[in-house]
Parts: sequence; structure tokens; C-alpha cells
Amino acid sequence: MTRKNENPEKTKERISENGMKDLLTKQLEIVGSGGAFVWALFFLCITPNILNGFHVSSYTILGHLPDDQWCGIDDLDRSNWTLAQKRSIAERELKSGGCTVWDWDYKELSRMSYDAALNYTNHMAEINQPSIVSCKVKGNYEYAHPESTFVADWELTCDRSIQRTSAQVAISLGKFCGSFSFGILADKFGRKTAFTLGAAFFLVGSFFCTFSPWYSLFLIGRFTLGAASSGLFYPAFTMIVENICLKHRSWMSIAFSASYPVGMILLAIAGYLIQPWRYLQLALSIPALLLILNCYLMDESPRWLITKQRYERVYRILFKQPSHYEVEGASPVSNVKEIVTDKKPLEPEEDVSLWQKVKTGPLHSLIELYASPKVRKLIFTSYFMFCVTSLSYYVTALNAANLSVSRYLYLIITGIVDIPSYLLPVVMLRFTGRRITTMFLFMLTGISLLLVLAVPAGSTTWIVSFAMLGRFGISATYSVVTLYTAELYPTEIRNSALGTCSTWAHVGSISAPYVVDVLGQNFGWYIPTTICGCCVLVAGLLTLTLPETGTGKLSDRIEDTSANETAIVKSSTEKPEM
Repeated sequence: MTRKNENPEKTKERISENGMKDLLTKQLEIVGSGGAFVWALFFLCITPNILNGFHVSSYTILGHLPDDQWCGIDDLDRSNWTLAQKRSIAERELKSGGCTVWDWDYKELSRMSYDAALNYTNHMAEINQPSIVSCKVKGNYEYAHPESTFVADWELTCDRSIQRTSAQVAISLGKFCGSFSFGILADKFGRKTAFTLGAAFFLVGSFFCTFSPWYSLFLIGRFTLGAASSGLFYPAFTMIVENICLKHRSWMSIAFSASYPVGMILLAIAGYLIQPWRYLQLALSIPALLLILNCYLMDESPRWLITKQRYERVYRILFKQPSHYEVEGASPVSNVKEIVTDKKPLEPEEDVSLWQKVKTGPLHSLIELYASPKVRKLIFTSYFMFCVTSLSYYVTALNAANLSVSRYLYLIITGIVDIPSYLLPVVMLRFTGRRITTMFLFMLTGISLLLVLAVPAGSTTWIVSFAMLGRFGISATYSVVTLYTAELYPTEIRNSALGTCSTWAHVGSISAPYVVDVLGQNFGWYIPTTICGCCVLVAGLLTLTLPETGTGKLSDRIEDTSANETAIVKSSTEKPEM
């Protein structure tokens, strides 16, 4: 009895490592085809993306320019003039939006009646026109409804207006850095680990943005939110792709992407009901506390655990009980370390350089992206597709902002347009596969954007219509490209591929405002859409060089990529599955 308790491993059935992998993979296919495992994973992964829709799009509501701005002259406060009378004296014929005023002696004018001051300034302007000075020389900026935007809190107008844009740039830079780093972390330490770290960043960033007394700390919070959004999005999306069966993978990945515009619509409603921007930021931050529950309930990705040979943990997740198998030739890592440390080394240890440690450690999955010629061709094509897609998405968003509607209605319209754009690929993927669907949507977007060239400059309705059609097409493309890219790469580098692709996507999102403001204003309003249209058409043609993935199984290791690619190309004529 005692011996049996001391050696419980003897009661376990021995199995080869390949046999254990086959057993777990088959069970994952069964569990991933439906039931509680699928729906729990789906909802745990999809809800954080709604939060991303809150904060990434909140700049439109939180950082809007004040509805009206003027210069409050300190010396005129003692007068009994109305606000309109004060502005007519200080800003008459100036179109600077309250940034500059006339250099009058306002202390002397305040002792006069308004009519006398008006006659005096008219007479003096005919004799000697006064100089124009900054509002800050004579007073302070004043705003209509200043509590609704952080612009008023930190006076991010006039000569500091470029700093207002920094709030959105900080989000994009955070996503740029987060997509790269969290992708590597997810491949090295696990999907759940990266997701949990992203959730922690999200909570900290939300706290900084809500209670920050300084704009610099607010920008740090925005940067943290941007990084956290990548930490939540890509590990969660990867878990859906690699653990859900092919039948449900397409529509669930599309639904995952469609949760983002749902967040935009909820943001617009919340922004309309809650006007003070700090209260709105707090209202957007409170739901982030649910991420703690997500992290507690979420299991690690079984497919990732299989690649890391953690079979015991996978067995517990899939079978809901401890494993009664002992894998032949596999020893727990802790036991191996004990054996090594208990015995004196018979041979001198080889010196391992720092570069070798880094190469086989944190940077291993990143280096593997460029080691194989076939994988290298895939990754560079994916980089271009992601960059162009993101650039076009944000350029069309900026062009469509010329609609004469409120910011709340604009956000709702954008979200409503985006939702059906995610539904279209669901139908197309079932009948045409990944490659043809991606190419068609690229072509649709490119043609729509280039058709803007055929519209007269004064036809605002048609210009906006084509811009929204372009947004519809590029939003649909975004969801398919993300799914397509995730299926192109083996499990051991999949998250690194998605992460680095996202990095290039954020290169496009950061470049978009400059394309619109610099090229569009200096060289022609049609230049941004023309550039995006041409680039999108090129991306559509490059898609034809990629293999079809809708008819094959996901590969786990890089060695399988070449064989799988050949098999997938041969089977591309088969009917793709959902």
C-alpha cells in the first residue's frame, strides 16, 4: 500500500509522445466543434474587443474642438458690456477663432460705454491700425461647454493645437508597440499570460486617463491603453482561430471583429448622455473591471500548450480530469533539473553567448518569421496588406468626417456602416474561400476610392457616399485579412506573425492623418483616396500569390508549412468550409 502511494506514476498507462499529441488534437477538434467550451471561449474573447471600441474611438468625443471659442479680455471684465459686444471690439474682422485679438488699451476702453468704445476704435483704426497679438497677452481662452472636452482643460488650441492630435497619436503608438511586444509574449509565455498582462495595462491606462491632472500623464495613459488594446485583441483572436473548428472559425472571427463597432455605437450613446469628459472617461473605464473575471475564467490555449509539450495541463482542460497517461521519454522539467544538479558534470560546459541565449529565447519566434524563404514571402506580403488596409481605413474615416452631422451621430453612422461590412465576408468565405474573398474586397475598395476622381469637387453627397462605400469595403477587408493571416502561419509563430503584421498596420494608421492633412491640403483633396485606391489594388493582386487556407488544417510547426502550402494549393479548387 505504501509503495503504491509513493509511486502513483506506475498506475498510469504509458503512451508515446506522438500518440498523446494525436489524442489531445482529436479531442480538441471534438471539443472545438461546439458546446460549452466553444461558447465560453467565444464570449470571454469577444467582450474585451467592445472595450477597445470605447477607448480607441473616444478621441472623437473626448477631444473634440469646442463648439465656440473666444478670448476673454481681463480688463473688460469690469465693463457692463455683453459677450457679443466684447468680442466685436477685440476680434472684429479677425478669423482666428479667438486665438488673436487687436492690441487696444482695453483698460481705457472698459471705462467707456460700448458705443463710445466702438466709435473710438473705428476712428483709431482709420488713423493707425493696431497690431494683432495673441489672446494670452490680453487675457485667456474661453469656451462654450468647456467641460465636454479635455481641450479646454489644458488649452490645446491655437498654437498648441498640434498637441491635441497627440492624444490620438499616443493611442496609435501604443498599439504599434503593443502589437509587436504582446505578439512575442503570447508565443513565448502563452496566450492567457499576454491577455492578462494586457488587461492589467488596460486598467492602469484607464485610471491615468480618468484622473490625470496633467496632459503628459494623460498621454501616458492613452499610450498604455493603445498597447493594452493590442494585448487584449491579438491573444484573444488567436485563441479563437487555433482552438475553434473550421466550421465555426470564420463566422466567430468575423463576429469578433464586429464587436469593435458595437463599442463605437455604445460610446456615442454614452457620450450623448454624459457630457463632462472626465465622467464619460470614468463611465468607459468601469466596465474594464470585468476583465478581472475574464482572466480568472479563461484557460490557456490548448493548441499552444501542445506545442510546448505541456500535455498534463491540456488533458485537464479538454477532459476536465487529471491525465492517466504517462508520456514515454517525457520528464517533468523540475525532475530534469534535479538530476542535473545532483550529479557533477562529467564534461566541461560549453560557453553560450548572450546572442545565442537571446536567439533561442525571447526572439526565437521572431527570427523564425524570416528564416524560411516560403514564410518570408508570406510575411512580407502580409505586412503590405495590413499597412495598406489600415492606411485606407483611417483615411476614409477622416474624409467621411466632412459630413454635416454631430459627432455623436457620425460615430453611430460609422458603427452602423461597419457592422454589415463584417457580415458580407461570412457569406463570401463559405463559397469563395479566403484568397478570392480577400482579393475581391481589395478590388471593391480600390475601385470605390478611385471613383472619387470622377466626382466633381462640389458634389459633396457623392464624395461622402464613395468614402463610406470605401470604408465599408476596407472594414470588410480588415476582418478577412486578419483571419487569413492567422491561418497562413504555424502555431509556434502565429501570434508573432499577427503581432508584427499589426505593427505595420499601425504604421498605416499613424501615417493616415499626414496623408490627409499634408498631401490632401497641399496637393489636392483627391490625393489621399487616390493613393489608397492604387495601393489597395496592388494588395489585391498580391493576394493571388498566397495559398488558400479554407480547405486545410492549421499547421503547428514551421517544418509543416511548406508541405501544407503545397497541399492547400492543390486542394484550393475544393469547396471551402466555414
